[in-house]
Amino acid sequence: MSQANSSDDESDFKAVNTANYERVQQKVAKISYADGIADGREQVFQISFDQGYVDGLRTGIELSKLQSFYETLKPEELNEKLTKECEIYKEMKLTKATDKSHFKYLEHQTESLSVVSEKQKAYVDEFSERCSKDLPVTTSLLQNESQNVI
Repeated sequence: MSQANSSDDESDFKAVNTANYERVQQKVAKISYADGIADGREQVFQISFDQGYVDGLRTGIELSKLQSFYETLKPEELNEKLTKECEIYKEMKLTKATDKSHFKYLEHQTESLSVVSEKQKAYVDEFSERCSKDLPVTTSLLQNESQNVI
């Protein structure tokens, strides 16, 4: 009887062992899958963050340098051309650089990151061109100063 008992115990042990092994394998597979998903999300989020940071920084700098320039000018420092451009700038009624209206991701939330980035770049380029046309003296001064800093 002891041999029959030992044979039953051994087959029970193998069955339990096999079941435990399969359970562990399933858990490892689920954890690995979840880790893979999390890693993929982190990579996509990092790439998106990096691109958004570049776009936002460029937009903020382009808008803020004009705002700062005109806010710090004293009326007695203005020549005729700068006085005229200061009036034109005031008529532009630009909102602060942090205003949502300057960021195109809100208008293109369903589109890919590259499309949103291109829209943002086009917005800043159009703004810069408009400033070059409407505020040539100011734009020239700011470009020369930024080139001297670099």
